[in-house]
Amino acid sequence: DEHLLDIFKVVDIRNVSWTAVFHSTGTMIALAAFSLIHVPINIPAFAISTDVDTDMNAELISHGYSNFAAGMFGGLQNYMCYSNSVLYAKSGGTGKVSSFAVAVVSVFLFVVGPAITSYLPRAMAGTLLLHIGIDLVLEGVYDSWGDYDYWEYAGIWVITLVMTFWGMTAALLAGVIAAMSTYAVQSMTFQNPIRQIMRATTLRSSAWNRCILARTILNEHHTGRSRILIFQLQGHLFFGNIAQMTDTIKETLKAQRETDEIPLVVIIDFTLVVGMDSSAAHAVHKLKKIVHRLFHVEVCIFVTGTDRGGFPCEYALTQALNAESTAALNSVDWNDISSVPGTKHDQASAMDDEATPSGSHHGHVRRGSVSVSHGTAPLLASRKLLRYSTGRVCESLDEALIFAEDILVARVNDSIENRGSIYGPKGNCPPQNDCVSFSLSREEEVNLAKRTLHDLFDEVDNDNAGVAVNTLLDIFKRQEYKKDEILWEEGEEGGSAMLLVTGTILSYIDGTHNSEVVYRGNFIGELGLVKGTNRFSTLRCISETAVVFVIDAAAWKKLKSENIVVAAMFNEIVIRYLAHRVQHVSNRYFGTTLPI
Repeated sequence: DEHLLDIFKVVDIRNVSWTAVFHSTGTMIALAAFSLIHVPINIPAFAISTDVDTDMNAELISHGYSNFAAGMFGGLQNYMCYSNSVLYAKSGGTGKVSSFAVAVVSVFLFVVGPAITSYLPRAMAGTLLLHIGIDLVLEGVYDSWGDYDYWEYAGIWVITLVMTFWGMTAALLAGVIAAMSTYAVQSMTFQNPIRQIMRATTLRSSAWNRCILARTILNEHHTGRSRILIFQLQGHLFFGNIAQMTDTIKETLKAQRETDEIPLVVIIDFTLVVGMDSSAAHAVHKLKKIVHRLFHVEVCIFVTGTDRGGFPCEYALTQALNAESTAALNSVDWNDISSVPGTKHDQASAMDDEATPSGSHHGHVRRGSVSVSHGTAPLLASRKLLRYSTGRVCESLDEALIFAEDILVARVNDSIENRGSIYGPKGNCPPQNDCVSFSLSREEEVNLAKRTLHDLFDEVDNDNAGVAVNTLLDIFKRQEYKKDEILWEEGEEGGSAMLLVTGTILSYIDGTHNSEVVYRGNFIGELGLVKGTNRFSTLRCISETAVVFVIDAAAWKKLKSENIVVAAMFNEIVIRYLAHRVQHVSNRYFGTTLPI
């Protein structure tokens, strides 16, 4: 009665039941261990349940200060109770004021609680516990179905059953075993989740054959490809390295924010990612919001990788990303879009765009899993491109880069996109939607070819571009192909080059799955004409008709002897095509080819 420490005077060590102590040792060790790891476990779980972003360093520091203060005054250690925190959040508790109110009430109840307990009906406490228990069970084993792979979901049931029948100590051990087993299966070797970070300055998409104005915008430092930042991920993404990935992305964007090269478009490429657990998928979902909110990135594009139907995880990440992106686009008042800075769009042109059918000659872009921040110029470009898209999941970095380039062009001068490219970006545009592939007169075909050649030669030699165009048109021979006709076979002798004026051609290598769709406005077979090499692939017409203008070996030989300037200009076009092949994004996945 005199002092708190007097309890040790009446304790007789001979009366201690060491058998009870022995049986309690496991529980005490488990409680000590869980007191150390409850923050890294409960904080991410609570963040997922409440859909908020957390800073683990700040959480650990705050727990350290609170534990230090409790220890100094002889109190118990701080513990983040997940169930109480979820109940508090779902009851509307937010901010410092409500948290402080809970602390004050807790102190009050600590003092007077025993006196008022007898006045509270037991059914009230029992109902509250039952409600929390049912809610947490449903969240753990029912709502999680489909969001985890089989190993993770099996681990949830193992932990649930072990805790029910054998208690918390055994459940902690079962959780450790389940986590280690899942880790061993999902990630045999550890890799840095970010393989490389690069700007798109040295990258080229398949839509390289744009008009000269669009190329000027993309080559400009402040408006072009240098404003595209690409994060290429690799390996397994799981709870052990997802924090490293998100921290690296945030630190990189923070460093870019302090320069004059703030990225307008961020592309996160999952092509080399072989697997993701649920914690990584949820982190990626929240990362999109952070990129927009904290770093003011205008457009964020996610690339899933080809031939696997989406992200390599059980969680419906594609649907989650697309749902919010579509909602953001639909929430914009498009009648007031002219107020968005950075666009040259008015209400009349917006109405014209809405009236344009999907089969028009506008450029077709395969739109990826894209998110666009509010109040930015790309909102308009994204809405326009959405109407001409053929898919909601961006399967390759090439398609993502095409979309990003279209965004950059449209945010500077959306009239380029309004009138449509005569070439058509080389995305996955169905050939039947290519309305200029047929029903053109011979004069219209020549005019279309003239526009194409002018854009090609203007960048090589603007002074002689007109002469070069007319010279080539004089020696071109027109050929027309029907659907499924073969232009040439792989291995044939190369002695001609073709300008694809209208239509769509499929280039493929026999016996493989390697193929590429060639759209109007492109030269094909130019290396066989200049160097005389055999054909490297087979070309087949996949549109209803295709019109090509052909220059054969005899005409090429005559051109070199009679007009060396135009021949040299044509050689520069060939060099540009070869440079494009080297700089194409598909050659940069493993770093085996340097840009030239």
